Amino acid sequence: MKFEIKSRWNGSVLFSLETSSLKICLEAAAKSKANLFGANLFGANLSGANLSKADLLGADLFGADLSGANLSEANLSWANLFGANLSKANLLGANLGKTGLDPNKKPNGNWKRFKPLNKDWVIGYRTRETSGAGKILVDDRIYGVEVFSTLDTECHPGWYLWPSLEEAKSFSGEGEEFIKVKSRKKDIHKAGSKWRSQAIWVLGTVK
Repeated sequence: MKFEIKSRWNGSVLFSLETSSLKICLEAAAKSKANLFGANLFGANLSGANLSKADLLGADLFGADLSGANLSEANLSWANLFGANLSKANLLGANLGKTGLDPNKKPNGNWKRFKPLNKDWVIGYRTRETSGAGKILVDDRIYGVEVFSTLDTECHPGWYLWPSLEEAKSFSGEGEEFIKVKSRKKDIHKAGSKWRSQAIWVLGTVK
């Protein structure tokens, strides 16, 4: 089957390939260093795709599934990432300028559901194990993120936390080990029905 990657601006064909999926077509385009400026990838299933160093400047990735995708060193400047699933995606070294992951953009600071610890910090709850980072969070350590999303999309990079232990358990299930963390108010971003932070400080296990 022939797959075509078209421009979001004028519908022109940027790349085409006889293959079995759009994901493979896009991987081939990235590998060949094709010009994918403004590619229309709206809602595309790109889970696990290897798009390292892909030039996706201005691409429309609204609602695309990029979970587990390798986007290291990709050019995503001006790309539309709203609604895209970026869980476990590798964004190391990616150009994220003028996107919702732009490091110059600030969280919305919506911390009101959290219990204040003092004028700068709040208390939150989450699981000790984090599949995204593949690690067990250690007490009395601060964990930051290399990439943080300020979009109102739930499956985007950041440290997820909840205002109460009950909400954390309701989301993750009773079989997990839960911890208390603290976060600066200004680092918190509410997206949909979830909260994420640019950095958390692990305080210890809670029952």
